[in-house]
Amino acid sequence: MFTGQQVETMKQHSLFHTKGQLRETIDNHLKSIHEKLSPSTLRVLDVIRKRAMNESQETLGVAYLLIETICKMTKVSRSSVERAIRKLEQLDILKRVTTSRKTGLQGANIFYFLPLNDGVEMTGLDKPETPETSKVEAPRRETNTGVFNTPKRPKETKKNNVNGTHLVKDSSVIPSYIPKEFAKLIQQGFSCGRVIKQFWGKVVMFKRATGWTRNENVLPIAADAWEYTKNEYKRDKKEWELDRFLKCFYGTMKRIEEKRVEEYTAIWT
Repeated sequence: MFTGQQVETMKQHSLFHTKGQLRETIDNHLKSIHEKLSPSTLRVLDVIRKRAMNESQETLGVAYLLIETICKMTKVSRSSVERAIRKLEQLDILKRVTTSRKTGLQGANIFYFLPLNDGVEMTGLDKPETPETSKVEAPRRETNTGVFNTPKRPKETKKNNVNGTHLVKDSSVIPSYIPKEFAKLIQQGFSCGRVIKQFWGKVVMFKRATGWTRNENVLPIAADAWEYTKNEYKRDKKEWELDRFLKCFYGTMKRIEEKRVEEYTAIWT
């Protein structure tokens, strides 16, 4: 049995309303994965899914489990369980939140399943262009809260809608360490604070990979990369998932940097 505090904590991570919705989302996640998951990963996923089916206490989609418990239920080694969990997190199927006991030792883990696209709300990139005052300033008009190029429906103008499936709104706060100019830039397409954080993570990764110092201003390159990514989406006109936006954004920053280095090399050689 869970304590009242544990149940309240689990409720905060519950993103589903029915068991059918949770099952369908997991199935769609698996269908969208191009690679096959190992049998041990699938067993770990199934154990967490079964423990996350508690609809009566309003914690649907959330499981509270020790790693040792998962090992016993799946008959899989601890290293394989940990590897499976990391894989499921990388694929945005679920997330893990670690807890600690009063003694300071690690406690059970909270696992919660994610909606498709991680609950992302994608907004406004297919609207008519308006004169921009800056590359890093988002339009100040009301954005279309449906998916790109999807017409508004009556009584559903403020709901997330991807292929007819309503996603749970994410009101995550944008971390204070993310520059406001960068946040406004990404808000042209994504209003979700957690997603903006993921884009900023790509910027940090880019700086580390290319040797930029901490104080160098990377925002101009990020702005150019975002514009290119946005235009690539518009030209493609196919359904893009969040992962594709992030990969295109990061890859474009690297290509811009490579071209910049080549130009400097040509000048000094």
